[in-house]
Amino acid sequence: MLAAVYEPGNERLVLDKNYPIRELKDNEILLKVAAAGVCHSDVALLTGVTLDTRRYIFGHEACGIPVKSAGVKVDSHAVQIDKLYSVLAIDGCVRGLNGGPALFNSIGIGKDGAYAEYIITTVDTLVPVPNGVPPEVAAIASDAGVTAYHAVQNAAEVKPGDKVLIFGIGGLGHLAVQYAKHLGATVYACDFKPAARKLALKLGATEAFDLIELSNKITGGFTVDTTIDFIANNQTFNLAMGALRGNDVNFPSRPKCVLVGASAENLVFTTEDIITSGVQILGSTYGERSTLVTVLDLFAKGIVVGHVHAEPLENINKVIDELRAFEITGRKVVIPHSKA
Repeated sequence: MLAAVYEPGNERLVLDKNYPIRELKDNEILLKVAAAGVCHSDVALLTGVTLDTRRYIFGHEACGIPVKSAGVKVDSHAVQIDKLYSVLAIDGCVRGLNGGPALFNSIGIGKDGAYAEYIITTVDTLVPVPNGVPPEVAAIASDAGVTAYHAVQNAAEVKPGDKVLIFGIGGLGHLAVQYAKHLGATVYACDFKPAARKLALKLGATEAFDLIELSNKITGGFTVDTTIDFIANNQTFNLAMGALRGNDVNFPSRPKCVLVGASAENLVFTTEDIITSGVQILGSTYGERSTLVTVLDLFAKGIVVGHVHAEPLENINKVIDELRAFEITGRKVVIPHSKA
């Protein structure tokens, strides 16, 4: 089968037209990949953040259709052949290797993923896609959709009347704007790209700032209850803290700074600052199976809309280069061209 393969030391994926499909084990099932989302995590992995020495297929954001091939422990009634399913990027059974984090031993990150015509996964990772949700959207729901929703609903605990500031209106951030709006918040957005700010306003943000505009706004007294940062570098963190510190703290109610993005930068704060301002700094990573069910339902009902563009799998390196250059607004997915 055609697959886009990570090879250690190579900053571009290798297109292998003859990547083998291994024999299935136990409760594994073979899916024909319908679409796979392209994530900024791929850029980080390709630039050597994990120093991974394994060779495997990238692609951790996926949806697909089961084919008849299945492991010996798979109940024939557990899945429906020819039904579209989203695939959980990380499930509760994933464990790290040699003391490493479980995140680096999941599909597309350590194990063969979805930048291929077929993917092997386990039955418990499959969530049926409601009617009306296209494959491109079902794919981004499995990671971008889940991660953004968990950050807004569970980590930030956004509620009606909250003022929420979201940094980075990309693949995750454009969904977070809609989730927060759906939960009754007044939403503000910050992104250096004009197209991203325009998209945020279209999706319901009250105002959208570039970094300088936001800095000036904070100097003028602008505050929010919660920030959700999908970039998480020094500049966005300092702006977030500035927007949160200005609140009149009524203990135990505390402003929240939720970090979702990954960067190699050290974010600097003092414990005195946190104690006196009351700001809670929280990390948020992925979500549960029930979150994916909720996200797919929001897409099916049209409450949340995915800003998605599709490319053929053969263009995967082009798409990753566009991510590196911050040229993508919303999310891109790749579509394998299987002949089967």
